[in-house]
Amino acid sequence: MPGTRRRDAAELPPPVGLRIAVVSQGLDRAYDRARGLEANGYRVTAFGDALASEIAASRPDAVVIDLGREVGFPSEAVQRVREASDAPVVVVGCTGSISEMLRCFEAGADDYCRPKCPTEEIDLRLRALLRRIQMTANGRPTANGSPAPGRVRVGAIEIDPASQTVWKNGVEVPLSPTEYRLLATLAEHPGEVIPSRALIARVWGNQYTGESHYLRLYVRYLRQKLEDDPSRPAYIVNRWGSGYALEEPKRAAMAG
Repeated sequence: MPGTRRRDAAELPPPVGLRIAVVSQGLDRAYDRARGLEANGYRVTAFGDALASEIAASRPDAVVIDLGREVGFPSEAVQRVREASDAPVVVVGCTGSISEMLRCFEAGADDYCRPKCPTEEIDLRLRALLRRIQMTANGRPTANGSPAPGRVRVGAIEIDPASQTVWKNGVEVPLSPTEYRLLATLAEHPGEVIPSRALIARVWGNQYTGESHYLRLYVRYLRQKLEDDPSRPAYIVNRWGSGYALEEPKRAAMAG
């Protein structure tokens, strides 16, 4: 069972909630790349040009520059981004040549991908960059790269990350380690939909992202323990088949 696999603190941190700016030549291409990254759990803002002030205003955790093969100067976009932000920059090349790669690194890029690389490769490179930053800042990465937060309360549910304890209406709810990891991941961004792939990677590991039945099974376990009526979930909800969110119950649902 993947829930019992030994977890290494140095694993690539799953990207739940990380802010990414995608810069391309035109919004259509930027949106195409953004959709792929959003499916992995990032919060993505798309830009149709490397407008330094707008990119800086979005306060990204990292920037992806993918201009397309028809534009031959990604290093110029890197330079404009670098003037406004010190966030890590991953470039998808236009020609894939060593000279282009060199110019991008000299302009301030942190990593470089060959043209038309899959979004999965960009995802892995972003995670590796962010892990190195976390290890430099903290000495070692935490489970998601952030300091452990304080207690989180959503409706009648209260979660204490320090003790990994959960209560509902003041009564402790016993959860398995896997159930707790799933609930805690949802609780990091209450009210927001987290894509299924990102949840699976976070709870079970990157190699299990195709095993969606694990997620459905443990969502059912959590609902049985936390919902007033598991058949009509008010806390752990599915949105448009894209993922799950931990929500504050609607008053009508609570009254019913």
